[in-house]
Amino acid sequence: MLLWEGIGARLDALARATTTEVVVVAPFIKRIALQRVLAGAPLDATVLCVTRWRVDELARGVSDLEVYLDLVERGNARMLLVKELHAKYFRFDRDVIVGSCNITGAALGYKDPSNLELAVALQAGEQTSAFEARVTADAVPVKHGMYDVMKRIIESMPMMPTPSDANEGADVDPLLSARSTLGATKDWAQWLPTCRAPNALYDAYAGHLDDLTLATRVAAQQDLQLLDLPRGLTRAQFDAFVAGTILSSPVVARLAEFAVTPRRFGEMKDLLHVIAPATSATNDWQTTMRWLLHFAPDRFTMRVANYSEIFTANW
Repeated sequence: MLLWEGIGARLDALARATTTEVVVVAPFIKRIALQRVLAGAPLDATVLCVTRWRVDELARGVSDLEVYLDLVERGNARMLLVKELHAKYFRFDRDVIVGSCNITGAALGYKDPSNLELAVALQAGEQTSAFEARVTADAVPVKHGMYDVMKRIIESMPMMPTPSDANEGADVDPLLSARSTLGATKDWAQWLPTCRAPNALYDAYAGHLDDLTLATRVAAQQDLQLLDLPRGLTRAQFDAFVAGTILSSPVVARLAEFAVTPRRFGEMKDLLHVIAPATSATNDWQTTMRWLLHFAPDRFTMRVANYSEIFTANW
């Protein structure tokens, strides 16, 4: 069945008829809209919410961090982050709605004027199960520590550039672009930073290349491609954006969870070798540690004891 009117009302009705499970997948989720969608679902039904948290989008208010708090209060609910998420998918037991609409008042017809959206109603089956397995495979679970970090980042953010301003960034060095495109082989699920000087990343982003070696320029451009930053950011905005983005990295999430208990350099290197195999786990961990200490110093610390670096995640 094809739907373009009353999509929100349809979700409300399906929620009221749910007995077991609700799955909500959308990049943009507003708190009031999700509260309305879930209002009719029984409290003993499990809720899985998959979304994305980009610092610029959160700073502009297109999604609400507080959705996480509502899910925690509800209980029996999980929230996952997927950086590349664009899909909009909603399942209530076996009833599925797939379409163009995010969980916002305008998209679901909860306010006037509303968007013109399109959706399809279908029944759950092998394909929907396969999609849910794919979308959750490399997702990062949101916990109180990540919520607290993101909240502080958003609250401390200067005014973000508008989408039109974002097109006014520096031109990309053609040599950088060509080389980094050839070198960027890992997807986000196994991404690790390659630029060993995180303090040089903003210079590469802003086009201040004269003082950077060619190796640093190429490595920085590889990282910038996967970080997918908007253009026109100030240094403070840039640092906040990178901090928020790397905290939603699947690899960083695994490392942070492991390092809640202080870990020696060798322990961190060995774990990294398992979850993100590369040529040199030693170099990869050294670079990753530098990034975490540089961009998220309130979350990660390092001290030296008995000739070994002890790394801790304040998560």
